[in-house]
Amino acid sequence: MKENSVYEDNYFEVISPVPALNCRDDGGHLILIKKDKVRDRSDMTWQEAIDFMRISMAVGKAMYEVLNVERMNYEDLGNWGLDDPGGPKMHLHFFGRAREQMHQRRGMNMFFFPKGHPIYQGHLKHFNDEDLAKLRDKIADILNEVKYVKMAELAGLE
Repeated sequence: MKENSVYEDNYFEVISPVPALNCRDDGGHLILIKKDKVRDRSDMTWQEAIDFMRISMAVGKAMYEVLNVERMNYEDLGNWGLDDPGGPKMHLHFFGRAREQMHQRRGMNMFFFPKGHPIYQGHLKHFNDEDLAKLRDKIADILNEVKYVKMAELAGLE
């Protein structure tokens, strides 16, 4: 598992991106990445789709519990990848929304500066090592709950 990773299985990895698109102080940012790249979630197998939902539920719950965020936003983006070789790759962003925010506006959709904007050059804080350790532990605990174990079985994970 990579240093910035909080979860990994046969199909997916969840990472803390550097640079982050949402400041840690505003609730933080994680990304669920499919190991075998696909263009869209409709290209996943049914086992991958079950695992995708299982992980998104567990990571969101962990962010609520560890970071005490008011709300979670789950966003399929990829527009910045339109011009990348091979086009956009399916992934899911987790954006925590703190009650009081510095860079976002409470009750409004997420706002992003254009790709390459200087705000992404170190201004927005990403998760630190302590945050990542707490998230890893909480995700592991959550994934031991019965519904997540059953979903893992359906997804063909051991």
